[in-house]
Amino acid sequence: MLKVDRLNAYYGQSHILHDIELEICTGRRTTVLGRNGAGKSTLLKSITNSGPRAEGSVSVDGVPLGRKPWYRRAREGLAFVPEDRRIFTHITVEENIELGRFGATSERPVIPAEQIYEWFPMLGPLRERLGGQLSGGQQQMLAVARAVAAHPRLLLLDEPTEGLAPVIVEELAEIVAQICTEMNITLLLVEQNIWFSRQTTDHVYVLGTGSIAFSGDWAEFDADETIRNRHLAIA
Repeated sequence: MLKVDRLNAYYGQSHILHDIELEICTGRRTTVLGRNGAGKSTLLKSITNSGPRAEGSVSVDGVPLGRKPWYRRAREGLAFVPEDRRIFTHITVEENIELGRFGATSERPVIPAEQIYEWFPMLGPLRERLGGQLSGGQQQMLAVARAVAAHPRLLLLDEPTEGLAPVIVEELAEIVAQICTEMNITLLLVEQNIWFSRQTTDHVYVLGTGSIAFSGDWAEFDADETIRNRHLAIA
């Protein structure tokens, strides 16, 4: 489904990612773990062409994305929830979700509003509330809901648990896992919260300082104490 081949990414003269190789099959749920500054967010921004200067190949279903702008990638079934959420604070919850539907196509029809609110029950009573009036947890739920409204093939989540209360983290983990299973959505998650990653994914990449240090399933990850101690803030 998604293949990243010899990806290098730069901010100005700073070389952030070094020859990244990553492959995710359709329907697989994958997490990228790593410390702050390892390049995790830069990886997602490089895949979506929304920030750094990137060299190398990013392809979906064997078709290189090249220099396609983000809006065209969205129309091809990619949905990205950035670390800062980027919800529209001056319009309502319902209007935010409606805007997300512009990424849908005839092959991937929009998700009905009632289905969205069934998946995200927290948002139902808040339909008419402005995005800027929501709590951090509510804003994160809205950001994910807006992303899935267009029925994406690939969902990219950047640090979705950052700053959230534990009860919200648990609810979000259940929602993400449910949606990906029901809709057969391929997931690429960037996280530092290992518990959340375990609940929502089945394959692990560990990013060192700009390069892949580990790839395997959770059992292999658990067996490799060296990787956890060397590359993660929490063993």
